[in-house]
Order: sequence, then structure tokens, then C-alpha cells
Amino acid sequence: METDKLNNVTAQEMRTQLSDLLNRAAYLREATLVTRQGKAVAVLVSAEDWEDYLRLKKEDETREAESADQKGENGDEGDDAKD
Repeated sequence: METDKLNNVTAQEMRTQLSDLLNRAAYLREATLVTRQGKAVAVLVSAEDWEDYLRLKKEDETREAESADQKGENGDEGDDAKD
């Protein structure tokens, strides 16, 4: 999903354009930012983009956990060296 293709609609506009916005998300992979009273409240994205996001998030969390484990192992080695 490219941010330069991010459409903006109000919640009221979304009600009247939902079918078109769903088609744009599903077939053109265009994301739509939904606002209410001038504030962003949601983003409508394709299922594929959502799955990509979840996969990337999980990979990032896995990398962070592995990094924390390595730091913990390095800390443990330092303690062993003192004994």
C-alpha cells in the first residue's frame, strides 16, 4: 500500500460510497482514510494489504524477541565470566 494513493473520506461519505470504496480496496488495492469530525478514525485496506501488514508485524515482533534473547544470552555470558 502506497501512502500517496491514500484516499480520504468522511464517515458520512463512506456510507454513501462504501461499495465503490470496497471495490477500490479489493481490486485496485487503494487504501482509504476515514475521518470523523476531522480526525482519522480508520483505514479501509484490501485483505491482502492487511495480511501483509500482519505478516510484517509478526516478523518484526519475532526479530525483536530474538534480539532480546541474544542480549539476555550475552548478559548471562558476562555473569559466567565473573565466576
